[in-house]
Parts: sequence; structure tokens; C-alpha cells
Amino acid sequence: MAGSPVQHDVAACARAWQTLRLAHARVAERLETDLERECGLALNEFDVLLYLRARRDRETCISDLLDAVTLSQPALSRLVARLEARGLVARSGAHHDARATAVCLTDAGAALIDRAIQVHAMAVHETLTSKFSEAEQAALLQLLSQIGN
Repeated sequence: MAGSPVQHDVAACARAWQTLRLAHARVAERLETDLERECGLALNEFDVLLYLRARRDRETCISDLLDAVTLSQPALSRLVARLEARGLVARSGAHHDARATAVCLTDAGAALIDRAIQVHAMAVHETLTSKFSEAEQAALLQLLSQIGN
């Protein structure tokens, strides 16, 4: 990096990181507990089903699912195989590439993710959004969006 380094408050950076990490852990723990209890889903499984639901009208390859979860390709393939064994997704050859595998929700998978979305929304509301006013929620979303983009 050319020029002088940007000055920053090291302690403030550490506090920001720790606070964000702890908030994420609290929400994720609640989500994992509720989704497992109510729907029999792990958080990564929920994320994959949610991604497939959003792309219901488009062919989705296993490699596309890497956008939904932070798993390696082999771990993601095993997760998809478990979801298929449970009848929640179906795999087939991709139309655009004979070497690729397409994945889609089954009717059972669609019904489960619709139920899981309600469980997810309640957990996020109770552990996160209910703590803020509407204006604070909008500001939080806007701030977090800056990180995610």
C-alpha cells in the first residue's frame, strides 16, 4: 500500500469484531436450536433449501450452492446427498453441462423450507430485530449491507 498507513483505533476494531462475532453467535445458536427442534434442519441445510427456494424457477447446480453456505465442494455434495436421502431435494443432470449436477426442491423440501422460514423469522426477531426500533433496524441492515457487498 502506497503512502502512509491509515490510522485507526486498534481497541475499537477489536471491540467491533468481538461484538459482531458474539451477536452472530447468539443468533446462530438460537437458529440452530430452533431449526433442529422444529424442522430437523441444521443451519447449513436451511441455507441450502432457502437458496433453492429463491431460485425455484432456475436450474441450480451444486456449485451454485457455494453462494449459500461456507462449505467446501465435497462437504456441500455430502450435505446435498443427505437432503436427497431425506426426500427434500432431487438431483439430476444439468441441461447446460452434462458434467454438472442440478439440484431442485421436492414438494416435501418446499413444504419444510416454508415452515422453517417461519421458525427462522421468529428466532431472528426474538434475538435480534426486536431489540431495535424500525429506524434502528433499517440502519443496522444498511450498515451490515456495506460489509456484505
